[in-house]
Amino acid sequence: MQIEGIAMLHHVIRRAGSPKRPLIFLHGSGQDEASLDALAAQVAPDRPAILPRGAVMWEDGYAFFRRRPDRSIDIDDLLQQRANVLIFLASLKRARSVTRRPVLIGYSNGAIMAESLLRGSPEHFAGAALIRPLSPELPEPARDLQGKPVLVLSASEDERRAREDAETARDRLLIAGADVEFLETSAGHALTDKEAAVLSAWLTRHFPD
Repeated sequence: MQIEGIAMLHHVIRRAGSPKRPLIFLHGSGQDEASLDALAAQVAPDRPAILPRGAVMWEDGYAFFRRRPDRSIDIDDLLQQRANVLIFLASLKRARSVTRRPVLIGYSNGAIMAESLLRGSPEHFAGAALIRPLSPELPEPARDLQGKPVLVLSASEDERRAREDAETARDRLLIAGADVEFLETSAGHALTDKEAAVLSAWLTRHFPD
């Protein structure tokens, strides 16, 4: 399907008939739309869950933006892919698949995209949970996040992130005015059951309806 010249992201929607606030789950690099399906069922079994597939082929799966050979983030591609995700969201709104501002749930590569979406277009989102984020410098002025709830989940034994990566994301979001909750656990890059429980409680506390 084409939306305004851009290929609509392949995706699945779970529990589409629920009146509760929808969640958008953005997977990590080398994964796909099924990768966070179990997490969606665990943390929000009664909420609409939108699970898009990243548009960039990466390793044995997909990603939401490209990295350069040295593993640095291709900022130009990140911004282009971010625009495509916003077009995808607009298409869901036109189709009435989304009738309320959603909450972003991003993991790894998806967390970087989720933070970029929230910082660049906060008017479209109710908040975000960032699992193993990395916060790149973006070539745009900071937007006012107006107390939007954000959860940042970091891990002290994360083999893919420096300790300061999640702290930088936290600090930038705080400066922008977000209501940030930060948790660091003694885990690796993978999400733990304890953190999933924290995520579930955070969603219930900030988005009960």
